[in-house]
Amino acid sequence: MYFYYFKLALLSLRKTPLLTLLMVAMIAIGIGATMTTYTISYMMSKDPIPNKSANLYQVQLDSMNYEFADGNILPITISYQDVQALLKSDIPKNHVALSAIQAEISPINNEEREPRNLEVRSTTSDFFTMFEVPFLYGGGWSEQDGKDAAQVAVLSKETNGWLFNGENSVGRTFYFGEDTYRVIGVLDDWNPLPKFYALQNEAFKKPNGLFIPFNTQIKNELLTLKLMNSYCWKEPDDQSFAALLASECMWVVFWVELSNEQDREQYQTFIDNHAKEQQALGRFPRRIFNKLLPLQEYLIVEEIVSDDSKLAVWLAALFLLVCLLNCMSLMIAKFDAKAGEIGLRRAVGASQNDIIKQFAIELSVIGLVGGLLGLVFAKLGLIAAANTYHYLHSGLMQMNSQLLISTVILAVSSSLVFGLYPIIKASQMQPSSQLKSL
Repeated sequence: MYFYYFKLALLSLRKTPLLTLLMVAMIAIGIGATMTTYTISYMMSKDPIPNKSANLYQVQLDSMNYEFADGNILPITISYQDVQALLKSDIPKNHVALSAIQAEISPINNEEREPRNLEVRSTTSDFFTMFEVPFLYGGGWSEQDGKDAAQVAVLSKETNGWLFNGENSVGRTFYFGEDTYRVIGVLDDWNPLPKFYALQNEAFKKPNGLFIPFNTQIKNELLTLKLMNSYCWKEPDDQSFAALLASECMWVVFWVELSNEQDREQYQTFIDNHAKEQQALGRFPRRIFNKLLPLQEYLIVEEIVSDDSKLAVWLAALFLLVCLLNCMSLMIAKFDAKAGEIGLRRAVGASQNDIIKQFAIELSVIGLVGGLLGLVFAKLGLIAAANTYHYLHSGLMQMNSQLLISTVILAVSSSLVFGLYPIIKASQMQPSSQLKSL
């Protein structure tokens, strides 16, 4: 029976090709616009590391004075001297200090190639384990390498391709500024979205191309404060690097992995006790107010996903609503034009349910075609967005299988919902009144 209704639906669509085309186009345009904006917003706000995000916390310490403090809002960076104290704790399963510098890199024995300016991430050895970073070759540096400030590096797949043509480069060397660094690992494809471990303005940019030990940065006095959310509420004693390390300048991001609620409570007590000890030494002039922000809360508090992207989704949804309302008007016109046919079918024994099923299948076909065409429009929209916002991560502009299926379901279901009134209206036509007009 449903195959019969399907044949009737195809015949009906062929009889009114212009109306059919208009309805399909309206659904496709509305779906395409909505799914383009929703895809970008969805990819921006999804869980970047679902396996362990519930156990990752960003550490925030209230070490500023009253003049520079902003109520309960704390900076996402902490000072170097606080980093050294927090790294001594054995409560976290892993803890990671993060900073960033700008550096020139170039291959050895290849003077023809111009050096490449790269944003380098300095971090501690737990980084690769804690954030589940995959390796193509080698691995991260050891804890001892980190303590010894070894001149070693982990390259991204892209950087390894530029330096060593994608070969297994573990053990090979390259120029890092004027120094020589040894490769100990090459990352496989790793594109967490958002790039949660970085700063807000980097969350949707390409992954970092090079990682070095945090202590190596300190030993070689490498610093590019403009790359970090640095706060110096109290200026260093002088312009030396040592003075910066001993100052109240906050320029290091600190993450911890805590296995359970008990560990979280213990670590909260640990950082609060650290603040009390520092108060006794003349630091932390305000109250004891330190935070352990869970990853998901951190993404919200730091507004990693801006309100503009959410507003764009709502505007696109309203545009889809307008398209569907126009489509509903066309459905009413289409079914009114078929009043005689409906009356004849009712007269020969078709029930209201039969008419409803027939037109529901017809609208499902329209919604399905509109949804598939909407996928094409959405893909074109994402390509246009990728070309316009080329500095953003390309992963933001890609629909996964879940979004593809959701698009088709949305198209079919919205067609049926907005076609409900025209269908019911058509099914209630009386056979006698329509047969008189034939």
